[in-house]
Amino acid sequence: MKTIMGKFLTIQPFLLIFSIISLSAQEESKAIWAGRMVDVKASKILKNVIILIEGDKIQDIVSMDKKDNLSNVIDLSEYTVLPGLIDCHTHLTDPSFDTSIDVYELPIASYGILGATYAKKTLEAGFTTVRDVGGDFYTDVALRDAIKKGWAEGPRMYVSGKALTITGGHGAWANWMAPHLGLRHNPGNPVDGPAAIRKRTRTLMKNGVDLIKINATGGFGTANSIPGAASFTIEEMKAAVEEAKKRGLKVAAHAHGADGIKNAVRAGVNSIEHGTFLDQESIDLMKENKVFLVMDLLAAYVDLIEKNEDYSDKGLNKGNEGIYRDLEATFFNAYTQGVLMAFGTDASIFEHGRNAEQFSLMQKAGIPPKDILKSATLHAAALIGVGEKTGSIKKGKWADIIAVRGNPLEDISVLEKVEFVMKAGKVYKLQ
Repeated sequence: MKTIMGKFLTIQPFLLIFSIISLSAQEESKAIWAGRMVDVKASKILKNVIILIEGDKIQDIVSMDKKDNLSNVIDLSEYTVLPGLIDCHTHLTDPSFDTSIDVYELPIASYGILGATYAKKTLEAGFTTVRDVGGDFYTDVALRDAIKKGWAEGPRMYVSGKALTITGGHGAWANWMAPHLGLRHNPGNPVDGPAAIRKRTRTLMKNGVDLIKINATGGFGTANSIPGAASFTIEEMKAAVEEAKKRGLKVAAHAHGADGIKNAVRAGVNSIEHGTFLDQESIDLMKENKVFLVMDLLAAYVDLIEKNEDYSDKGLNKGNEGIYRDLEATFFNAYTQGVLMAFGTDASIFEHGRNAEQFSLMQKAGIPPKDILKSATLHAAALIGVGEKTGSIKKGKWADIIAVRGNPLEDISVLEKVEFVMKAGKVYKLQ
């Protein structure tokens, strides 16, 4: 009896562990009944399909006749389901849009705390992945890691840390914050010469960034900066590109002017951010080298059309509707000539969570909804380097899934009202 009881007591913990594992597996297994599902690659709607999810991945996509044998089914039969959206140009730890906040006096830690609130808004807007290009004091790295660990809710983040810039260049703030902090001219800039750039790039990578950002021209948000003027030389940018590629990291180039765009492409960058003054030679070079364009129409619209005068004290140069229309034409020209395009908004110029408003602006510029969707899914995932993991609803990919009412292939504006959000198999929003 003692022997039998001893064996039972020995086996019992294993039975308990097995039961917990089985229960956990059941909880992780779920299915989505999609009334309509967007196949973003084929640009078509599939009706009444079941998406099987195991843990954080899509296990399979099956027909409705399998539905009766399933448990834990999320009923989205009245919705259109599509892959989670991707924004390739955000600044989640930047509160610049919020005129109620005195960013000159804001403690460093507050950037991370505010970033967590902005990340949640962005996720609930349907963006399950972002490429965050320019965070001060590695607050973007900290926010990314907090989301990974479950300390905060937000999109999957790929971050650059502070952008590299020249002395006097875009983002080379001269003690931008309170004097007692004195650190705003910090991680990532300014830096001059190939050797110094290599060292700074290595430092950024040591501190955990996922990509490198270079300011290849001046910018609209920095006093005494000329947006159209080139900054780094080709040799300087090559130094950053070479160091990044040793570790498999990609390089994004902030570039408005044509000379800076061409220099960045010749240096080997993977994307041009903004591309405001693209010329024909720039377009040809980008196509030849398969460089993505990330053009932020929404940020330009907010700055040029909404004309929020509260921005005037932050050094943002104001324009007019004519400038915006020229930008639309530039964007459409690049699209018609076959430049690779990835969706990006420059979120922080406007309130975080408004990202999807750019879809309608892209359509007004002449881009059809099917290609707008690809820019925010397949193409964005390819630019980041996660095309095999996300960007479409496909077996083996992460279960990054959103749902809207209506058909985004017909009316792209429906993406401004996302009612369901799942990231990596976990539901974050269900209205």
